[in-house]
Amino acid sequence: MSKELLINMREYILKNLSYEEKMWLISELEDLDKEEELMCPYTKEELNARIDQAEREIANGECTPSDEFFRELDQEFNLGLYQYHQAV
Repeated sequence: MSKELLINMREYILKNLSYEEKMWLISELEDLDKEEELMCPYTKEELNARIDQAEREIANGECTPSDEFFRELDQEFNLGLYQYHQAV
């Protein structure tokens, strides 16, 4: 991105956005940065470690069965998902 474009964007923001709109923009840009950090690809080693951990948790009974998960989700948010899940 060129310096001129950045200057023009800054001028537009300063002249045209209210304080609340500027604060909203800052918050959205910060959230976007956080999302990009979370979306970084895993290395092969990291991915294999996550799979190994999940397999250990399953073997130790530390996971929630899907029926129980959907029932809890339905009860918490009253979504009607549990009845759908049972029918499928």
